[in-house]
Amino acid sequence: MDLGTMLKTNRIIAATEQDRLKEALDSTACAILLMYGKLTRLMEEAEAISQSEKPIFLHTDLMNGLSNDKESFRFLSSYIKPTGIVTTKGPMIRAAKKEGMLTIQRVFLIDTTSLTTTIKNVQENQPDAIEIMPGIAPSIISYIKDHLSQPIILGGLIWNLQQVEEALASGADAVSLSRPEMWNHISG
Repeated sequence: MDLGTMLKTNRIIAATEQDRLKEALDSTACAILLMYGKLTRLMEEAEAISQSEKPIFLHTDLMNGLSNDKESFRFLSSYIKPTGIVTTKGPMIRAAKKEGMLTIQRVFLIDTTSLTTTIKNVQENQPDAIEIMPGIAPSIISYIKDHLSQPIILGGLIWNLQQVEEALASGADAVSLSRPEMWNHISG
C-alpha cells in the first residue's frame, strides 16, 4: 500500500485513543492514528487491528508498555500487525521499515531551525509520510513540498472544518483530527 494513494480516497485521518477505536473504524476517515494506548489492550485488539480494512498506524511514542527499540517493531509486526507506525524518532522509522511497516514521521515546527532540521531528518530517514504539528501552520507547506517528496499530513490544534479546508487548499495531502465529530467530513 502506498500512503499517497490511500490519501487520495479521503484526506481525513482519525487520530484517536484506544477507547474510541471502534468509532474511528466506523467513521469515513481513510486511516487511523492510534495514540495513547496500552500494550496489553493492543494484544486484546490485535485481531481487529490486523484485519481492519482501514489502515491503522500506532503512535509508538505514546504507547504504554512499548519501548522504542528494534525488538518492539519485530513484536508489533509479528503479533499486532498494524499497517504502520507514527514516531518522532528517526531510528524507529528505519527499524519499522525493516519490519515491513509503513512509517509516518511526526515533526514539530516552531521556528526556522526546526524546519531546516526537519527537512534534513526526513531526507535521512525516508518515512512514507510526514505529520507536521501544529496543523494550523499551512503557509509553510509549499516550502516543504519544494524540498521533500513524501505526503504531508497536518495535525494538531485543528478545531473546525474551515481549518481543515485551509490546510488541504494549502497543499497538505491529509489532515489528522482527534475530534470525532470531524472524522466523517469527506474531503477528496
